[in-house]
Amino acid sequence: MAHVIYDYEIPDFDQPIPANERGLGPSGRLRPFAPPPISVEQVIGRTVEEICPYVGTYGMGGPGFFGLRLGSEWLVIALWGAGEWMVSQGRCVQDSFHDNYGRPRPWIYRLADESDELSAQLVGQRVRSIDVRLHSLRIVFENDVDLTIEETSEHRPLFEGTKEPRQFADDDDLRRAVFLAPTIEIWV
Repeated sequence: MAHVIYDYEIPDFDQPIPANERGLGPSGRLRPFAPPPISVEQVIGRTVEEICPYVGTYGMGGPGFFGLRLGSEWLVIALWGAGEWMVSQGRCVQDSFHDNYGRPRPWIYRLADESDELSAQLVGQRVRSIDVRLHSLRIVFENDVDLTIEETSEHRPLFEGTKEPRQFADDDDLRRAVFLAPTIEIWV
């Protein structure tokens, strides 16, 4: 099941914490962050400058939100393990256990050795359209490449530990989990 509603905090850039004092902590004093849902006008025509499949942190790890840097802001998909929910051109964005099940290799298949084929498709491309619904998402770029979260779970890998499908709960609302943020250091 997805959980798409979190309490977010981001560092206050005016109150930095020196690197030698923070350890695994935030780069600045944390302040609440309650992003409004995005509007189409905020995103259309903007150019992707970078992708990040590991947005967010809780100090010892991260939730694996997905981000697209659009200038000084990040378009964030705040879904735990978002890359494993998304497909692009019919291929999973991330699928940690694809080899175990004979599934095709995902666009991003190992972060450790930078095996990321998706950046080459998206960086430098403008967002042509975005449609965020209750349980689905579709972003199309000027080169016709898409990022999609379908309402149905049939094309998503199962949660490996439980073998349960990655599906939305009735009260989940993806529209509240797609937003613009000034940083990828989002604490949950």
